[in-house]
Amino acid sequence: MIIQRKAFLYPRVSTDEQADGYSLAHQEDVLIRYCEKENIQVVGIYREDHSAKTFDRPEFQKMLNVVSKNKGIVNLILFSKWDRFSRNVAAAYEMIGKLKKYAVEPQSIEQPLDMEIPESKIMLAIYLTTPEVENDRRALNTLHGMRRAKKDGRYLGIAPIGYNNGRDTHNKPFLIPNEKAATIQWAFEELSRGIWDIDALRRMVNRKGIKVGRSQFWSLVRNPVYCGKVFLAAYKNEAAHCVKGIHQPIVSEELFDDVQDVLKGKKRKVRVNSFTEIDEYLPLRGFLTCKRCGKPLSGSGSRGNGGIYYYYHCQSVKLCKERFRAETANEAFVKQLSQIATNAPIIDYYCQLISKALKGTEQGKEKEQKEVQAAIDKLYLRLQNARTLLLDGDFTADEFKETKKDLLQQIEDLEKQKIRLLSTKDDYQEYLSKAGEIMKNIATRYIAASPIGKKQIIGSISQKN
Repeated sequence: MIIQRKAFLYPRVSTDEQADGYSLAHQEDVLIRYCEKENIQVVGIYREDHSAKTFDRPEFQKMLNVVSKNKGIVNLILFSKWDRFSRNVAAAYEMIGKLKKYAVEPQSIEQPLDMEIPESKIMLAIYLTTPEVENDRRALNTLHGMRRAKKDGRYLGIAPIGYNNGRDTHNKPFLIPNEKAATIQWAFEELSRGIWDIDALRRMVNRKGIKVGRSQFWSLVRNPVYCGKVFLAAYKNEAAHCVKGIHQPIVSEELFDDVQDVLKGKKRKVRVNSFTEIDEYLPLRGFLTCKRCGKPLSGSGSRGNGGIYYYYHCQSVKLCKERFRAETANEAFVKQLSQIATNAPIIDYYCQLISKALKGTEQGKEKEQKEVQAAIDKLYLRLQNARTLLLDGDFTADEFKETKKDLLQQIEDLEKQKIRLLSTKDDYQEYLSKAGEIMKNIATRYIAASPIGKKQIIGSISQKN
């Protein structure tokens, strides 16, 4: 008695292969006609559109689950060629062994093998090895091509903040500075001075419109792309190094190196203008202005009566002769701060007004986030529908590629918008509470602050900041 053979059909394709005649519809048609000719009962069809590098594929796992729980349901899994089954030799042999335990034989209709014949194992090895070699060669060529492009000074990948991705006249990638480049340059210049805590500077950058987290900002100020270089990772015997890029730098190499020295603790207080130099006795220097000419007042110490006495004075060429004791001005400034601290009810009132305004803003942001997410979900659904049309043969490969490209671009734009919305969401109640407490005790904080801290407090309330 001849037992009729029963099979699951397994057409598989990746999107890129469809243009080469490997469409699911074509494979399925060939497999069905083969079964009709060979009198093989088709029990089910599992259409796959995932890579064959591993067996972690949705449809294959469904098929394997059915086989493992229903022994004898089929004795064959049919596919067109062995590269439809796998492009990984080790994984393929392991899966063949697993299927054998379920009394199921994987078989190619275009590259058939009689596994009862020992010599067939040689051909099986060739059929399985060839697609893996093709994958490895393709990956190696891609790696070499990318390294060659980087050695030519081309930055590959998504453009860093301050740049846009562009193409030259030969359609090759290169970076173009955008409207954020000026802020990036400013951040490097400020950081090189050595007077700012890096997280404080990051928050200043955020207020200027570039929303970055701590780790992202740390990576940003260490990225050599901003001084016109492209980083090349280590490969085999070639050490990691930087090459000169073809893109326009945002900062000079000297400035970039200064920033690296500051980050490593090798450099402090560089490039500070004389009229804003921080000094224990002249904290207001650079913030006070001459009442005659309007220029920023400088300051210095003078010896007399056995000690050094500090003065704020004007150095204008107009010889304004504006000059007064620094101690007197410093005490007057502390008194002004004390007046702010005594107005606690007013501070609380303003905090309430700001909180009310921000609450409305946050509610608007949450609504916008939900709308953006809904739009993203809708686009993913459209992409899934397009994939279904492709699998059903209602879409050509070219139509699907064009539709997919358009949908993914829209999704990418919306994802960026969502990130911007999420990154600007602050716990404003906590910040307001802290700000209110600081304002109520600002005079005490100022007196106890270091020279740098005094400058930051003055700068936060001065119109000259």
